Amino acid sequence: MSLPGAVSAAPSPHNDWTLIAPVEPGHPAPTAQVSVLVVGGGGDPAAAARTVAALRQQRYPDRLLQIVTVAADSAFADEVGTAKGEIIVRIPAGAVPAPDLVSALTRWQQASPAAVSVAVPMIFSGRAPDPDVIVAHASAGTLGQLFPGSTVDPGLARLLDTTHQLRTADHLVFLAAAGTGYAFQRDRYQAGSDQFQGADVEVAYRLAQAGAVFVPEPAATLWTAAAADPVAAGRADAELTDLVPFPRERRRRPGRVWQVPLVTAVVPVDQPYQVVRSCVDRLLGGNERDLHVVLVGDWAAAGTDSGGTDSGRADLRLLAAEYRSEPRVRMVSSAPVTAFPTPYLLRVPPRLGVGPRTVGSLVAAMEKWRCGLLRVLPAGAGAPTHAVELWSTAARSRAVHGGTADGALVEAVAASHGQRWETGSEYDVVDLTTTGSGAAGGQATAGPPAGRRAGQTVTVGGARSLGRATVFVARKYARGVRRRLVSR
Repeated sequence: MSLPGAVSAAPSPHNDWTLIAPVEPGHPAPTAQVSVLVVGGGGDPAAAARTVAALRQQRYPDRLLQIVTVAADSAFADEVGTAKGEIIVRIPAGAVPAPDLVSALTRWQQASPAAVSVAVPMIFSGRAPDPDVIVAHASAGTLGQLFPGSTVDPGLARLLDTTHQLRTADHLVFLAAAGTGYAFQRDRYQAGSDQFQGADVEVAYRLAQAGAVFVPEPAATLWTAAAADPVAAGRADAELTDLVPFPRERRRRPGRVWQVPLVTAVVPVDQPYQVVRSCVDRLLGGNERDLHVVLVGDWAAAGTDSGGTDSGRADLRLLAAEYRSEPRVRMVSSAPVTAFPTPYLLRVPPRLGVGPRTVGSLVAAMEKWRCGLLRVLPAGAGAPTHAVELWSTAARSRAVHGGTADGALVEAVAASHGQRWETGSEYDVVDLTTTGSGAAGGQATAGPPAGRRAGQTVTVGGARSLGRATVFVARKYARGVRRRLVSR
């Protein structure tokens, strides 16, 4: 949904927010209802009081502004659900926002529902001012004088400097929202039910996987105290690790199963039991353990008595029995459109098997090339539909939110994030239905070193040439020729 009067714009490639044309603050007069959620503070009422005092001085129409203090025992998702605003501004308790913060941040959502506008946090040291002092200086236009020597948060400053103000930021762009205030359109936030949800980074991560474009707004300033102590930081990490796969270093703990995995692999059950089992076991047995598998089939029919004559139903029953206690496998009746909130969707035809290093190598390649779709065909494949596909959830979600139909997602993602073709021999992808593939349940072999560069690149521009090149690549694969197709 777009806000009334929103300006339509072409989809931003990656995080290039320069294609979004925001309105000038106050021109035209704001019409969007805004809810500001003041979150955290460690149960310190004085921290929230400082923030609320500054928010009462905002140059945004009072009739359109709702201020909500999120209690320590409240769920952020519940507060978002009951908020009046079409736009949500999340601010950490204790931060002191400048009078123009709400106006500056929310002008971006009026231009694009995908925008997440991020305030610039100024770090101050020393004792925080009392609420009445904040009100007096905000009214006089001298709020900045209360924080002499304050400097831009060094972490955000480095991120802005190394990414051309986030325009070239990668999949970690959501980290720009750590410790600061930011605004987003309410219906772009898809919450879960976990009690630990609602931290600044976790909310921003979910927005990123929903296809958000993060925009730094220099006119939106807030002052915040120096970084938290190490104990508090460690507690925040513990709460985030199960819900946010990035940065990956947090999850270097062997044998763990995470609620939000790095990769969700979707396997349709349209092959015999042994072939599907081999496909799934190869996925589960790979070096990339941060992976869940979704098996798609008519599981309701599998529970009925087939009398032993329906082989397809019998296969479903065997698979249901095989994986009923496996925590990384779940069974659904229809394939998910995206892998949200998982950052990567791996679509695997059950006739194809991956090697031990395949999934990790594909993720590494996608992050290196920053593409939205990576497809791998085994040698001899006759059509692109026989490919293993790794999708960026952020790229796919942005296309879906933009109204792209399922059949046009390849073209939309290729246009916004690019796509690449790779050869199966480079990534150890094999056809399990051929002799000697190990479809009977044998272990996957190590195969050749994953991720080797192929010798030729075919560049694609536009949907028509993409279609021609896709047919071209499929024919070349059928003749066993190694090619790579790149789309940007």
